Amino acid sequence: MSPMQSGPSVCSRAKAQHRTGEKGAACPPRPPGAGVPGGVYLCQVDDGLSCGACCGLYNLQEADEDRLLQMLQQRTEAFALTPRQIEALTEFGRKITERLGDRLPVSGFHHCPFLGLIGEDRTRVGCLLHPLGQGNDGVDFRGLSHYGGMACRIYFCPSHESLAPAWKKIVQKSAGGWYLYGLVITEDKLLAGFFGAIEEAIGRPLTEEDVAEDPVCASALQEFFRLKCTWPHRPADIPGPVNYFFNDRQRTRPAVVYPPSCSRPAPYDAIFRALGTAFETEAAIREAEGRIRRPISIISERIRNRSQR
Repeated sequence: MSPMQSGPSVCSRAKAQHRTGEKGAACPPRPPGAGVPGGVYLCQVDDGLSCGACCGLYNLQEADEDRLLQMLQQRTEAFALTPRQIEALTEFGRKITERLGDRLPVSGFHHCPFLGLIGEDRTRVGCLLHPLGQGNDGVDFRGLSHYGGMACRIYFCPSHESLAPAWKKIVQKSAGGWYLYGLVITEDKLLAGFFGAIEEAIGRPLTEEDVAEDPVCASALQEFFRLKCTWPHRPADIPGPVNYFFNDRQRTRPAVVYPPSCSRPAPYDAIFRALGTAFETEAAIREAEGRIRRPISIISERIRNRSQR
């Protein structure tokens, strides 16, 4: 009998109880920077904010917010009725994976069938197999997942280390919910291009306080974030909104396609590439630049105006 089958150890129960006082809430938020690369924990942030991107959350043919929410609700309800037995849980995962078939937009990027809604009110995305999950009685079933329990415990996406702490905090405070947050926080090159342009405009590094409690800045940030879902210049052969962000060099975003009349890349080339872009005309480039420039200008002007008071 494996350690997982034999139930949680006294040590694992003690660690779980130490990490949270929230009964039945899987994957509780960590203390800020506690043993986390880059100093800001990105996975489980608060009761309504979390990221399931590394679990393949967005790697589905229909990955808009409404359909994902409906799918996760149905999956979570079905999981709640599933006996906490190895055979039953394995069959639960097998049936979901079988229904998905080979229709995933990014082949080889596993969509975990045990991804659901967690917390007492099921307000954020997380692992249904986690020992603190409702109905699991402290038993860690994550060994049943595709990558195993160890990967769930030790993996941190590249954004943890590649993004400035202030940028990560700004995204957390402005995303507005788990759907947009998970889509964007793993896009380190997209965010670096965007926040880098703002810092160039204001002539210094961004701070959390620059945009804190400012609804105009929050609206502009969400306008930019939503380009992940609405970008009109993404060609059909580039799947979206899913992003394969792992640093294993198996997949990279293709270079931006420019019309023959363009002699050099556009100023926002890094952002365009992160969004997945192909242009047929120079007019399309100008239109795309306007979509990027608008939120950058709004935020940088707000910051400059406040600093002049």
